[in-house]
Amino acid sequence: MARPIDILSELRVGDLNTFLAVRRSGSVSAAARELAVTPSQVSKTITRLETILRIRLFSRGARGVALSDQARLVLPHIEAAVARLQLIERRESPSITELTVAGPSYLIASFLPAVASSQPQLHVRGIELAPSLVRAYAPENFFEMAILARSADRMPTTWVSVKVGELRSGLFATPELARRLGPLPVSVDKLQGVPFVTPIYHAEGRYFPVDDDCPLSLAERKTGHSAQTIGIALELAARTHQIVFGPVVAARRFLATGSLVEIPVRGWSVRESLYISCNADRMMAKVQTAVVKAMREESLAAAAT
Repeated sequence: MARPIDILSELRVGDLNTFLAVRRSGSVSAAARELAVTPSQVSKTITRLETILRIRLFSRGARGVALSDQARLVLPHIEAAVARLQLIERRESPSITELTVAGPSYLIASFLPAVASSQPQLHVRGIELAPSLVRAYAPENFFEMAILARSADRMPTTWVSVKVGELRSGLFATPELARRLGPLPVSVDKLQGVPFVTPIYHAEGRYFPVDDDCPLSLAERKTGHSAQTIGIALELAARTHQIVFGPVVAARRFLATGSLVEIPVRGWSVRESLYISCNADRMMAKVQTAVVKAMREESLAAAAT
């Protein structure tokens, strides 16, 4: 016989907020836009909440969704519970003293200082995780926030993702190697015989190449050294006269010291979105707002380099 669901242990504040967003907008799609998640995530959240409460919350109609009769009975209790939680948040509970941020090494190194500066009252902790591991560990509450490039999808439904800027990628080499390539911008054929530091990942005792979004595919490049992180790849490029392709923001230190220069390539322009994802159940709204502002400012500063 199945055990009865313990409502208090299963309920999530994020689920209640999602329910109220759908109720306000009368539409799953509109609620998804408000919460910066996908309609599928909203639907899954409502289904989970219906399972926990053992009632049907919405009925579909020609103009969207409407509260069921059962939902009208519980609505005042849900609104009161969320209002009390918001009141607690506004009182700025002193127990919220730490903020753990996860993300790829180059994003943590580039943007964590801006996050820390925006939250001087918090102890900020940065942990380096590959994007796949960020998504895998997000439900385990190991961290409250993640910094991600390209996409912030496949995060749990209680997480809110916001685009905070763009990252530009480029090609980097030592000044000596850049001079050997000739006048800038160089043509793609000039790169054919030059070794690239290639990205890899390790799994089950083997090393596999990784797509780094370079317009020149791995098969078209001359393979040089390899590295699992862009930071190590840049160090190798600076010391071994090999080329590396990656985010400009990761190369700022090398560009500032002159150990590497960016090499414009004719016809290349690679950009990707920068996101932060926050656990709405564990990260206060005002902290999210301040972090988003700081990240956008830092992203603009990075783009100007």
